[in-house]
Amino acid sequence: MSKKALELIIDNLDTVFRGDAWHGPSVMEIVNSLPLEKVTQKQQFSSETIAQHVFHLMAWRKFALEKLNDNIHYSLETEEDNWGKAEDTKAENFQILVENLKKSHNELIDRLESYDDDLLERNVPGEYYNFYKLLNGIIQHDTYHLGMIWVLWQ
Repeated sequence: MSKKALELIIDNLDTVFRGDAWHGPSVMEIVNSLPLEKVTQKQQFSSETIAQHVFHLMAWRKFALEKLNDNIHYSLETEEDNWGKAEDTKAENFQILVENLKKSHNELIDRLESYDDDLLERNVPGEYYNFYKLLNGIIQHDTYHLGMIWVLWQ
């Protein structure tokens, strides 16, 4: 059983998250640099705050973990599922949110390391796409939301 393709995806997922990405600063490099007074500010061009974007990154890691547990019914249906409750995303709780994001990322990486490339061809339970598309989508998703966080910070 080969792990070559999955190892490359894991490496890319972790690079975008932790650092040394070609696109510039990683998720954690930006998140760790944010001034606390910026994380809950609203901007004209976005209905979400930086803290909500951080929650959203965590929500998709949780989604992937639930699907790896064969939870066919798990979904991100509501705004709160996707962007968090007000309590989750207030400035006073930002460090807890960041710690939860890191924890969910580490859990996902650890979990993925227990699989081989066969996982990539498996359909995501309850979805019409496979884990290859989901995991690459999370990488693209992280990059997009990292850009949004950067713009909201400025």
